[in-house]
Amino acid sequence: MRISLVLLFVATTASAQHSYNPTGNFDPAVPTPRAVLGYDIGQRFTPHHMIVRYAERVAAASRRIRVDTVAHTFEGRESLMIIATSEANHGRMAQILADAGRVANAAPDANAAAARLPSIAWLGYTVHGGEASGTEASLALLYQLAAGRDDMTRMILDSVVVLIDPVQNPDGHERHVQDVIRARGQLGVPTTPGALVHQGNWPGPRTSHYYFDLNRDWFLHSHPETRGRVASFNKWWPHIAVDLHEMGSSSSYFFAPPMEPVNKNVHSSILKWWDIYAAANAAAFDERGWSYFRREGYDEFYPGYGVSWPILTGAAGMTYEQASSSGGAIMRSDGTVMTLHDAAWHHYTAAWATISTSARRRAERVRDYAAFRQSAVTDGAASPMRAVVFERDAQGRADSLARRLMDNGITVRRLTAAADLANATPFGEQVAGAARIAGGGYVVDFAQPQGRLAKALLEPDAVLDSNFIRQELESRRTNEPGRFYDLTAWSMPHTFRLRAWSVRAAPGGTEELPATFGTSTAAAAGVTARYGYAFEAGSEASIRMLSELFRDSLRVWYAPKAFRAGAANFPRGAFVVRVASNDSTVHAAVRRAATASGARVAALGSSMVDDGTDLGSNSVFPLRIPRVALLGGTPVSGNSFGFTWYQFDNRIQYPVTSIAAAGVSAAVLENFNVLVVPSANAGGLDATLGAGGRTALQNWVRNGGVLITLDAATGWLATEQLGLARIRLRRDTTRADSAGGAPLPSGVPGAIVRAHGDTLSPLLAGVHSADIPVLLFSDRIYTVPRNLTAGEAVVRYADQPKLRLGGYMWPEVPARVAGTPYLWTERVGRGRVIGFAGDPNYRDMWRGLLPIFANAVFLGGSF
Repeated sequence: MRISLVLLFVATTASAQHSYNPTGNFDPAVPTPRAVLGYDIGQRFTPHHMIVRYAERVAAASRRIRVDTVAHTFEGRESLMIIATSEANHGRMAQILADAGRVANAAPDANAAAARLPSIAWLGYTVHGGEASGTEASLALLYQLAAGRDDMTRMILDSVVVLIDPVQNPDGHERHVQDVIRARGQLGVPTTPGALVHQGNWPGPRTSHYYFDLNRDWFLHSHPETRGRVASFNKWWPHIAVDLHEMGSSSSYFFAPPMEPVNKNVHSSILKWWDIYAAANAAAFDERGWSYFRREGYDEFYPGYGVSWPILTGAAGMTYEQASSSGGAIMRSDGTVMTLHDAAWHHYTAAWATISTSARRRAERVRDYAAFRQSAVTDGAASPMRAVVFERDAQGRADSLARRLMDNGITVRRLTAAADLANATPFGEQVAGAARIAGGGYVVDFAQPQGRLAKALLEPDAVLDSNFIRQELESRRTNEPGRFYDLTAWSMPHTFRLRAWSVRAAPGGTEELPATFGTSTAAAAGVTARYGYAFEAGSEASIRMLSELFRDSLRVWYAPKAFRAGAANFPRGAFVVRVASNDSTVHAAVRRAATASGARVAALGSSMVDDGTDLGSNSVFPLRIPRVALLGGTPVSGNSFGFTWYQFDNRIQYPVTSIAAAGVSAAVLENFNVLVVPSANAGGLDATLGAGGRTALQNWVRNGGVLITLDAATGWLATEQLGLARIRLRRDTTRADSAGGAPLPSGVPGAIVRAHGDTLSPLLAGVHSADIPVLLFSDRIYTVPRNLTAGEAVVRYADQPKLRLGGYMWPEVPARVAGTPYLWTERVGRGRVIGFAGDPNYRDMWRGLLPIFANAVFLGGSF
């Protein structure tokens, strides 16, 4: 089979104008893919610079095509948006955009605007870097739309504005392309699944530069690619959105409708269009005898997917999944070979069927979109949960959430004065009552065109159908595959750790936030201190401030107790920079750090305070400047590694050095005093470190190092073999349903639960509430020693009646988890271990946990 495949690759070098429409009539002025790339679509994976080159060459030759750059990735690559439509539509594009905005905003003349509009279809390819047949299909589609002279192409261009995002994840896609280029020989691709060309390097090409899954980032906006894409959506307001993926090589092709669960905020009109587009796709595939399936494998519950977010804005959003060709040609379980040529052909065919249908049914699709946007206002006004109100905090998290919602196209209003809320239900509670919120608090009224998305992001608990739960419980009991695909909880007031209420009526006395809200930086105080400078812990600004000071090698102290000095009031401690303990550059360095971070800094004239504990107290302790290493490589989870790396670079803004797990030694560790271990399997870590690495690590901790473990790596910290912590994994020996046999799995599919923290611990510096929402997303539960020392279990899961905040947990989980540690720490010799039961950096979603992780890094070696 390898030999015949090599011959196939040689045989297919004969060129055609179009790989999937060889008899078509094309404008010779538009360059074919082969004329620019040097090969036909499907023969090779196209690197990023050639994607850009081809798009620009086509745009220069065709008045049907325009190319915009909507973002630059962390590695500096362009994220493109290709606009394909008729020359006439390009000539009236300002009017089209204005009408799209009127329809999206449910303006009084929205229906008249809808009648004038072409349908607007967004096609996004290769959000996962290794799912690269989509990108090749996009180039084939680009050529067809730019050069095709047939009646169908002209009709599509007259009726549709096609927005092509040829590669949603340029950095991950380039990793895949380069891996294949390096591993592929001159005679073609070996089809053996175990061949190196199909493997890639750790952690694989699926993810972004920071190893994030960009198909989970649509409302979080951690990456510039996402921010640019969402900004484009909020400019064009597409009526159709298709996200083209790949799945396992032995599968066929998937298109919507999806499987259950579907988010309850999805409107019934979307279900209608799923069936319409499915019929068109099925007809196109049946014509060629290709296999496909629907309603299994892929859900639409989590609102951060590449089509679940558009669905909630009114677009007919659909996921398309093609069997992967891996490195370009791979043997499948049925003995057939899936090639890149065929994989791209399937995607091309589905996309063509989609935009053809969008053209034929333009008026109906745009009319239904307009009705969706209008009904979002009326349905939101009639909903028992009319709005969410969240309190403005002194640490800036509420401001950050308000800005994030605005970037999602959601209207946010601000209370101009204190307000009394009637029938307000606090997040985390079940009983409504009266509440008073201070002026400056934020209100999100769901009676707005973007109201369904707003509700999906903010509601305390996303509803799962009871019949779905019954079926999952039965599947679990009989050891059948489950359908939980991603998180079951993500409520943003919880993840930002804010006080929030759902209300039945939107309060008055509000003003809409301006578009520029949240973009300014606080100016540094100009007063020169005689004794020192103080700033409160807990905010992202203060984290960046401390980071800047450490980077300038300034000496900083932590005062854990409350004090007041003049107008500066620190209710539970502060970071203090003593003038006399630093050199003469201290004043300029503090001003520079305050300007860069936006932190509020108080100038102190004396060690004596007006109220509370004086700053020369023995309770005030110096902070050791951290030198941080981050463990990576096999067997560390690439996602968890990336989440943590991202936090250091973008939130904490502190240098971190990545080291390979296989290279841990005394000589490497002596360069650092903090080591962060992202999620990793205990057995894999032990095997990779080996006896020598483990011994070096143990000695390093006992001699003063701080070891911080996240998620599954805390299971490794809890092992007797490592011998650095007294917590242990709980071992259950009976089934959860009390029947005989092996225990049922108790992994939680991403619930939000309440934890209680010891706010006196330095690890909770700046965390003023004992209630802390955290993510529960595993089956790992820890037991603690009987002779527990105060402060070791810094954060514990709440007792069973108060545990659940949102999402689903298997019936036996609350009793097992309640009261067990989420955050554990203990002294080991002169060093310290700190273990998080979950990942506080998960997806950059948990902004409320960032101060706790930063405290572990910055304070862990000093108390």
